Amino acid sequence: MLQKTRSPIFTLQCARLTLAAWTAVALLLSARSDAFSQPSEGKQYEIVSIEFEGNHEFGHSELMAQISTKQTPGFFDKFLYKRISERLGRKDEHLDLVVFEKDIQNLREYYVDHGYIDVRIDSSLVFSDENSHVDITIIIDEGYRSIVDTLAYRGIVDVPEFVYDEIRQGAKIQQGDPFNRSLMEEEVGRVRLILWSAGYANAGYVKDSSAATYRTSTRNVSMVLSYNLGRRFFFGPITIHNELDSVRTDITDDVVLNQLDYKPMDIYSEVNRRTSERNLNRVGIFDQGHIDVTIPDNRDTSLVVKSLVTVRPKDKHELAPELGLSDENNAFNLGIGLGYTSRNFFGGARIFSTHLRFRTQTIGQFPNYFGVNTDAVATAELTFEVMQPYIFSNKIKGSWAFSLIRDKQVLWRQDIIRNRFGFTDRFAEFTTGLLDWTLERVSLIKNPEVRGDPNDPEFQKQVNQLTELEKSTQFNSILSFTIQRDKSNDLFSPSEGFIHTATFEESGILPYLLKNAQPDLPFTQFYRVILLERWYFDLSAHRFSVLGLKLKAGFEEKYGESRSDTTRAIPTLHRFYAGGAGSVRGWESQRLGATGDPLFGGNLAFEGSVELRHNLFHSLKDDFLDKVWIVTFVDFGNVWGEAKDFEFSDIAVAAGLGFRYDTIFGPFRIDYGFRVFDPAARVGKQWITQRKFFGETLPGALHFGIGQAF
Repeated sequence: MLQKTRSPIFTLQCARLTLAAWTAVALLLSARSDAFSQPSEGKQYEIVSIEFEGNHEFGHSELMAQISTKQTPGFFDKFLYKRISERLGRKDEHLDLVVFEKDIQNLREYYVDHGYIDVRIDSSLVFSDENSHVDITIIIDEGYRSIVDTLAYRGIVDVPEFVYDEIRQGAKIQQGDPFNRSLMEEEVGRVRLILWSAGYANAGYVKDSSAATYRTSTRNVSMVLSYNLGRRFFFGPITIHNELDSVRTDITDDVVLNQLDYKPMDIYSEVNRRTSERNLNRVGIFDQGHIDVTIPDNRDTSLVVKSLVTVRPKDKHELAPELGLSDENNAFNLGIGLGYTSRNFFGGARIFSTHLRFRTQTIGQFPNYFGVNTDAVATAELTFEVMQPYIFSNKIKGSWAFSLIRDKQVLWRQDIIRNRFGFTDRFAEFTTGLLDWTLERVSLIKNPEVRGDPNDPEFQKQVNQLTELEKSTQFNSILSFTIQRDKSNDLFSPSEGFIHTATFEESGILPYLLKNAQPDLPFTQFYRVILLERWYFDLSAHRFSVLGLKLKAGFEEKYGESRSDTTRAIPTLHRFYAGGAGSVRGWESQRLGATGDPLFGGNLAFEGSVELRHNLFHSLKDDFLDKVWIVTFVDFGNVWGEAKDFEFSDIAVAAGLGFRYDTIFGPFRIDYGFRVFDPAARVGKQWITQRKFFGETLPGALHFGIGQAF
């Protein structure tokens, strides 16, 4: 626990520190005893295999990442290298004993850095003169893994209560955890940032006064970290500099100051300086913004930190054509458009934009995208939007959008007038809340060629609901609240962390209140809950082998008068659909459903994915090839018309392979999925093992997209 005292030492039961001296101790404790078969002098030996024995803590790929010696490539890579291009293949790998000796040392250091102080590493090299081959086995005796006994902090005295609390609550390693050098280095920086953000802008880590003691009696570690606090500072004058030669007179100082999380005479905080810089770059009217601070040195008696805020405004007006690629509705969409943007619209960093856009999933239907008797899927949209970056504080942002939409699906076409108000609040560093209020008027025309089994009561029920919707214009008022906690480490391609998202929607309160004023107002009362969980694990510790997991569950139900009114259906735009690029990839978009026609969607959804992403050519350091990823995946899930229809036997399973190529706007994605278990198939043909692979399992479904599947 943390002991506050006026003495220069207080103790926290957690730890982190670098310990370079341990490496030398480990080398003395683990004497080398390599076993060789006799090689011929001056001969090169191609490395046929590299194996590890005794490695329980770290996998083969992670240990291979620590050494330079590599296994020789296969025939195909050799052929590409020798016959096509050195950029495409790999050359033969030959044993270099000097490099291999260094590799053994690197492995020892890697184990020591993770707490295996007395690790022993031997090697066995078996040479074949006949083939000029060598097989390498690296034998590891990991031994005992040292844990952290205690960590003492020196020099942190007479600080505010919250400093002690933050150090206690956010420690990277708790007492009893295994020693880990990299985590301890993070802890040193974490505590220093806490001090910098509590006003101690000159606080520094004193390496010479810090120590780590490896106790032979317990084989564990006791540590002391020392800091020099210095004086406590305050924010002082703020100067704003515009980098452009022609100063934008409409961008006043208040526009910039409103984005800052501090003001003069606030206690200096490095965290607030960084978040202020992020606010400037997110507001949308600057190409870039950065904040430089001048911290007085120890010879200066001043306690004031001056700020220089430098911004480069974007053009006030912009008119540009648009080319859009997306996987909206879990299908690849190609779109074109024209957009106009006015930045700092009537001041306050407000942004006004208008967009005319068209997108489609069925390019081959040209030009008859909006005929009601076609299978085209397309959308035309005209939107006017105002973004307000400051509502009460710079943590709350607002938006208003008015849209005219013509949306064509396979079974219907609908014309939508939509008015949407949105508010975004940053609750904490990793937690964001979004509140939306949508008002929309929907006119629907049913496809006269609606397909399905007329004897299926669920299908017929949906057709009847669609027919009722066609008779009148529907009015929807939908309140939606989403809370998201995002601790992933990358916006486009996370390799570690998680994203938890929960969405709650309600529709019908406003039109119900207006019912007396307008009795014939058509609307449906319903609520909706969606839970989405995503986890990411770096299996290699170097971001070239990543495991991604996803679980999604959604439920919606009518309530009030709408529950017993069969003519009132949940709007088609707000139902659940399955199948497609971001769903169960063995099926095309919106082609998977347990009850009724999947194109009508359902009121209950459950699905998940397991995806392994591997960067095949990461070791080549090639500008093109190291952006290529190969993905294997397994998806499962389905949608049901009603919750009472749910059965585990209806859960579909798909598997497949994917290709990713990293770009500046996220990875370009191609996925090929096939059906492992198809619950809609007849008994005896549901599992992949019960079907002919060619003709019944293949072809599968091919999907394109931008960004990861999840």
